Amino acid sequence: MEGKEFLKEILNSQKKFWDEKYPKMSLEEKKKYWLASTHKGMRTQGEAFGDEYSEFSKEWYDFAKEHEPYFDEIFDYVTKNLGFEFDWEEYNKRIKK
Repeated sequence: MEGKEFLKEILNSQKKFWDEKYPKMSLEEKKKYWLASTHKGMRTQGEAFGDEYSEFSKEWYDFAKEHEPYFDEIFDYVTKNLGFEFDWEEYNKRIKK
C-alpha cells in the first residue's frame, strides 16, 4: 500500500468512527473514550515535549464540541478521573487561543 493510499484509509477510518460509531456510544462509553484519549494524549505530549497541555488548542476544543454536544460535562468527569490534579487555568488558556 502506497503512502497516499494509507493516509486516505486512516482518514476514512477516523471519519467513519466519528460519523457512525461514536454517535451510537452510550454516555459511559463516551466518558471512557475521552478519559483514555485524554490520558494518553497528555502523557504522550508530556513525554515528547515536556508539556502535557500542548495537546489542547482552540481547534481541538472546537472539534470535540462539534462531535459531542455535551463535551464540557463529559470532560469535567474526565478531569476528575485522570489520576492527577488537572490545571483548568492552563487548559482554558489553550482552548481560547
